[in-house]
Amino acid sequence: MNTMKWDDPENDGRGVMRATWMQSVDRPMDRDQWLREVFPEWGTFLNNQIRDAQVEQGQVYMWWFGGPSFALKTRTGEVFLVDGYAGPSAYTEYQNCGVCRTSGATTINWMKLWPQVFDPWGFTRLDAALSTHHHSDHCDVYTIKATLQTTDCPFVGPLSCVERFRNFKVPEDRITLVKPGDTLKYGATEIEVVPCFDTIATFTGASKPGERRPFADVAVAYLFKTEGGNILFLGDTLYQNAYVLLGQQYDIDLAIFNIGNNAPGALDKPTPYDAYMIMEALKADYFIPFHWESWSNVASDPGEVEWIFAKRNPRIKPIILQPGAAIVFPRDKDIGRYTYPDSRENYRPECSWEYGGPARAAGAFE
Repeated sequence: MNTMKWDDPENDGRGVMRATWMQSVDRPMDRDQWLREVFPEWGTFLNNQIRDAQVEQGQVYMWWFGGPSFALKTRTGEVFLVDGYAGPSAYTEYQNCGVCRTSGATTINWMKLWPQVFDPWGFTRLDAALSTHHHSDHCDVYTIKATLQTTDCPFVGPLSCVERFRNFKVPEDRITLVKPGDTLKYGATEIEVVPCFDTIATFTGASKPGERRPFADVAVAYLFKTEGGNILFLGDTLYQNAYVLLGQQYDIDLAIFNIGNNAPGALDKPTPYDAYMIMEALKADYFIPFHWESWSNVASDPGEVEWIFAKRNPRIKPIILQPGAAIVFPRDKDIGRYTYPDSRENYRPECSWEYGGPARAAGAFE
């Protein structure tokens, strides 16, 4: 995949800084300059990588931004953002917190653990920005407000998300309301909208104790049909027996959904065992988990997923990513664990001061 270089002239103060910047020890500095140069932590590196990527035939490219956020690019050039989140840690009060309602907690602090690896202002093309449900890390004011101004993409989601889009002043002609059973078409890419059984989302936004909103109003999943396979973005969910119906109806190659730790008294995230049951019901072959790295109160070890899947059914393969990962599917389907590139392709041993030509000429090896 094409990547931007550290000294690329297109990088500006909000992108990846030139290495020579560190040599300037005496220059003006204030808080605004610091924020623009340091945040987001990865600058526009991934935005530029997505823009420049040329997708090979029979493949699809994906980027994981950490948390629930993914980008997907097809061979024909369509770019999609799913559950883009560029927000901070969240301190949720009872009325806005589904987990508070199920646990009885008055507030829960969602301390963000992963870096901000994309710039929501750095997208110039998005064919659609899709939200699986209305929780703030999946239907994000920062990402929506930014991409509303820098792209002409539609904002897609179930009723609960559409309500937030309107609160964020998204024009009606850029809102697409979806429900399970709908089919979307963007260029050469077809997306089927399928059910998502996110129980926690049914409590968020209900108006009185004991009330729950219908699944179809608050959460959906998106099945991307691409040259690289059928990829299901399930968003957040809990195990639900009805997922066996999706496995019978659809051919799913890769499923993407949450896992995490649960404190006693609230079941908010699927455990690794729950994830295995979901995958078995979906009949999917590959699984990318998220949210295990996201918030301090649900953080967990994805190695448990690998261990359980290997014990129960080695046919189902987890793919454990790191925030900022760029993968090609199905080419990278059997990588197991993603590791960050180490730039070895840029090394020029003949120029090494330690062991290259200059060192030999100086008699370093004599």
